[in-house]
Amino acid sequence: MPPDQSEGKEGSYVAVRLVSGLKEVFTFKELEEMLGIPAQVLWRYTSHVQFPERATAKKIIDTIESRRLLEQAVRKIVAGPPGLAEEWRLLFNPRFLNLVGYVAWRDFGSDEVDLVLAPSEKDAALAVVIADWLGAGACAATERAWVSWGKLYTAPYGSSERGEVIYLHVPRGALEKDSKVLVVRGVTRNFESLHAIASIIEQARAKLAGALIVLALGGGWAETAAKVGLGKVRVIAQVTEKGLLVSL
Repeated sequence: MPPDQSEGKEGSYVAVRLVSGLKEVFTFKELEEMLGIPAQVLWRYTSHVQFPERATAKKIIDTIESRRLLEQAVRKIVAGPPGLAEEWRLLFNPRFLNLVGYVAWRDFGSDEVDLVLAPSEKDAALAVVIADWLGAGACAATERAWVSWGKLYTAPYGSSERGEVIYLHVPRGALEKDSKVLVVRGVTRNFESLHAIASIIEQARAKLAGALIVLALGGGWAETAAKVGLGKVRVIAQVTEKGLLVSL
């Protein structure tokens, strides 16, 4: 089970971060009507002038969950007109990443994750935000073997999109033996880089705890996850034949 979402200061902090994230698509007036809390009070929360008491925090979180406000917000951000949002709008949007961080905390918070690992540098911000929610470390693999990093873990994977073999590198100091690693990816089609990341985690004798994908372009990720033996994968949004599927 995830941490108690209504417990003391932690619950207040979670509620405030959620409201701040929802401000990306909802006005204070809209949130007032949906949450039953005056807009001025919500402004004070998001400005960190004050934090909600335990009962109020629980009310906010429960209402957000029951009214599926996260799903509404994600859908609006990911699929705005005239089609799917550009990748950078997802990976460099602090409010949106905060909502993703909450989902990661809710679903992986009880797994005692030690490190959040991104398979590319462009997913670094995503890894950092999720690591902050989980109280874990963060690291991004790179295609460049930086000399200043010292000894590296290195593994290749075949990219069907780029038509070449790509090598990923992670500094050895970032991965500890027996540590639990959550892999996070922003936007992907087949998640082929997971092959290299899984190999790197195995080299370090660490443990692959799971993976989170923000937006999957199709269902190819499932086949890749099965090939590396990964059972726990969280996909927030997926493009299907029927359109955009958001599952929160």
